[in-house]
Amino acid sequence: MDFNFVESDEHRMIRETVEDIASDYDDAYWREIDGDNFPHEFWQDCADAGLLGTMVSEEYGGEGMGLEEFVMITEEFSANGCLGVGMLFVVNIVFGTVTLEANGTEEQKEKYLPGLVNGDLNWAMALTEPNAGHNAPEMETFAEEQDDGTFVIDGAKQWISGVDRADQMLLAARTTPEEEASKRTMGITLFLVDPQDAAIERRELDVGIPTPENQYELSIDGYVAQEEDIIGTKGMGLYQLFDTVNPERLTGAAGTIGIGRYALEKAIDYANDREVFDGPIGAYQAIQHPIAEEYTELQAARELVRKAARMHDEEYDPRKVAEVSNMAKLKASEAGHEATDVALQTHGGNGFSREYTVIEMWKGTRLSKTAPGSSEMMKNFIAEHTLDMPRSY
Repeated sequence: MDFNFVESDEHRMIRETVEDIASDYDDAYWREIDGDNFPHEFWQDCADAGLLGTMVSEEYGGEGMGLEEFVMITEEFSANGCLGVGMLFVVNIVFGTVTLEANGTEEQKEKYLPGLVNGDLNWAMALTEPNAGHNAPEMETFAEEQDDGTFVIDGAKQWISGVDRADQMLLAARTTPEEEASKRTMGITLFLVDPQDAAIERRELDVGIPTPENQYELSIDGYVAQEEDIIGTKGMGLYQLFDTVNPERLTGAAGTIGIGRYALEKAIDYANDREVFDGPIGAYQAIQHPIAEEYTELQAARELVRKAARMHDEEYDPRKVAEVSNMAKLKASEAGHEATDVALQTHGGNGFSREYTVIEMWKGTRLSKTAPGSSEMMKNFIAEHTLDMPRSY
């Protein structure tokens, strides 16, 4: 299936690099990847090819490219069967490199960016809380400033990826109580913390979908952070996270589109080979039409993702970028999951066998309708900010 009807020479070279790396890792390899079996060889190949530093400035060892190239890389890896790449890229690259490039001090950039680029440094992100969820301003984790300028952090976080193997973790905490802040979105600060510190206790969550990193609930009791651990401006952390929201959503969206493409490719191959009632099932419209429809939906979703990424790179009005990013995330989540659902149905009973990988893709794309950012929250944003309707939450 040709999804590359218009591409520059640079983009063609990127795609060919991705395809070359992906060709070394088959379905059997990715079926074994989980939180206890990290794809180290694959990750190092990505680092050696410069892909982990796609959006990092050349002075820190990166490629100095944009989000448009990065979402392309994510989509193409997923479309070539590298399942779970979207999650890995969001946690390590978006929350790592994008956050540091946008808000880190020169010292922080020099200290951490080269390690993220060459694959030596593992990252984690702690934002979501048991009692807050999408309502981030309601977070209860609090960093109490001490007389000596340090901060003592207490609280809880949930659904935190890869903490067990992370070298650094970006953590959001209130430094001003919500009732004392000038706005409820103010008074939140981003800290770089050591996830292996004794003050951070973790409990692994039992997750029913395939993920490349384990998921954890964290209890933080008396973690001591220094002033130099703050990323950006104290009290402005939620606004600084906005720098990562669109890249996070678009990276996740690109990964979902790629998985949808891979699922349809498998469905087409199976439908053309599987013979029932004296002919291939691919000759029946009941099989053809859903596949054709989802192929079209994926094309539309892809164009929205690329448009939003290009708007981000060209520094359009942030509100407009957010509008298109939310539409892209919504469309990609729905189209990607529907594509895997069609592939599952095309395979019939065989679709539920792990040997065919389709059921793993189906479960993975279902997550995209919930995170990062649920489809319902995407619709809320579009209704309020694009269609000028009343706020619904």
